[in-house]
Amino acid sequence: MIRRNPRQVVSSNLQRLASKTGEKPNDISRKLKLPKQTVRDWFLGNSYPRPLSVQKLADHFNVETSDITEEPLDPTKMRSEFNVIQVPVVGSIKAGPKGIAEENHDGLASVDCDKIESDFDYYWLKVYGDSMIGDMIGDGDLALIKKTSIFGDGDICAVIVDGEEGTLKHVFKNKNTIVLTASNPNYPPRTFVGEDCNLITIAGKLVQIKRKYN
Repeated sequence: MIRRNPRQVVSSNLQRLASKTGEKPNDISRKLKLPKQTVRDWFLGNSYPRPLSVQKLADHFNVETSDITEEPLDPTKMRSEFNVIQVPVVGSIKAGPKGIAEENHDGLASVDCDKIESDFDYYWLKVYGDSMIGDMIGDGDLALIKKTSIFGDGDICAVIVDGEEGTLKHVFKNKNTIVLTASNPNYPPRTFVGEDCNLITIAGKLVQIKRKYN
């Protein structure tokens, strides 16, 4: 296997991580208070960040420093003879100071490799309650979540509201309004306007449901 230049590895990792958050190099330089050209050079593979900057980038993306500086694991290399990989199961998600915190880990569950994209990370989220029963998502099911903040209008996403535990909801968004909608009519929509939209964290987008059968 041909080993890439360390600068190319950092460049590839930054582009992959930024694609998940929908950020541009200028966005990151502004948020981290770093020179624009410096960040652009990292993205282009022209230079290598110093250890302090690597830590800043890792904190920003809520990843380990190795996720910035090392080659990512290729899911295709972890495939079994049945063309599946193992993805962690979490009981709950919350918004923490460094981003999304996955809690109550409960082992692993398999997922077909053709359901995932190698540039994204995934986790299974346990479903509690019946708010999404209209979409055939019930209590005890497992929801495969793709870690991304990018979604289409009406997509089902894992959503965290103002420190609450994450839940699945349809998300509708326009310029200054976000509406979270359940598919069970017993649960009214929740509407957030203006600055209240900042209370919402998109923790990922639903890819697949693994149904619990009694």
